Amino acid sequence: MTDSTARIRRHYDGLAALHAPSVIAEAATLLDAYVATAVQHGVDPKRADEDGYLTASAAETIARKYGTPRPERSATETHRLQSALRTAFADEGLEVVPTQVRMGIAVEPVPGGPTWGIHGGLAVALYTDSGWQLMVNTARTTVHTIYAPATDAGAAEVAQLVHGILRGDIADPFRRNR
Repeated sequence: MTDSTARIRRHYDGLAALHAPSVIAEAATLLDAYVATAVQHGVDPKRADEDGYLTASAAETIARKYGTPRPERSATETHRLQSALRTAFADEGLEVVPTQVRMGIAVEPVPGGPTWGIHGGLAVALYTDSGWQLMVNTARTTVHTIYAPATDAGAAEVAQLVHGILRGDIADPFRRNR
């Protein structure tokens, strides 16, 4: 599993999106299942994924599962999840601030961490027809998907990822040379 987790992380690290730890673990489990199936078909386990196709397939299959809800979630469920995110931000010690981002919840930068734009902080939005979306706390911004479950536990993972970016512990997806 450790090798699979490392391969999935390397695959995801090359993308501008963010991936919650639970998504990484789920993709690694799927990769292990792919390799096990290849072994059942007589393929040497060391050669089963030497070109990285199984890794890419597992990583993208699981990410796609969390990118867009099918069917769309209700407005009531979306608001409940936004409330869970607000609570998760507070649990992380982050200050929630006003935002112009529609359906967004914004947080202030942390002392010593990076800042963005006029307002300096980041915002996360969740819509009925999308997964979690990270952006700079401004009306016009680049958007990066955060692949995480649309659950209370997923909201906590999103808050942890955002906090990591605000501290500078996680590569800033808004910087060109991340």
